[in-house]
Amino acid sequence: MFSLYDLFMRPLEKRGIKQARKRLMAQASGSVLEIGSGTGANIKFYNFDLITDLTITDKKLSKRIKKLDQIPAKFIEADVSALPFSDDSFDTIIHTLVFCSVKDVSKGLLELERVLKPNGKIIFIEHILPEHGFLKRTFKFINPLWKRVSSGCNLTRSYVDSLEQEGFEIVESSKFMKTVFVSGIAIKK
Repeated sequence: MFSLYDLFMRPLEKRGIKQARKRLMAQASGSVLEIGSGTGANIKFYNFDLITDLTITDKKLSKRIKKLDQIPAKFIEADVSALPFSDDSFDTIIHTLVFCSVKDVSKGLLELERVLKPNGKIIFIEHILPEHGFLKRTFKFINPLWKRVSSGCNLTRSYVDSLEQEGFEIVESSKFMKTVFVSGIAIKK
């Protein structure tokens, strides 16, 4: 099935996102929750031998992900700001390119913290405000228009800072593609 989003993302995948997916998704283990699944780009990188159960969510599940019925997973429409799960339900939570569009990042992270088991881990890939002068100024300049044309996607967030402010401990973090993206693992303290 053709996806305009996947076509748009193809060059970014080749420049680093795919490598980050390969490295990180294989570390998902136990009871796993993926939020903001999009078209399912992470799924092929999971090591299903380490996963006891998998729940895949998005605000609105794509037609493409709904067709992945051969994957041993539960598919649920849910917003990260109000997850329909009990406290301490998951060992691993995965999200890629999600928190740029979450209206209240703090509220979303508190929901992750609530449903994550003690010492559970978050595996993430997010785009952030670049550190380099020209890119940083450009992202800040285009951000107001970009948010309007891209469903609220915010180009100026500092995701790792948000994680730390909500009490998560960053155990692995790597910036790539001229610091436009950050990937890593955080644990619930």
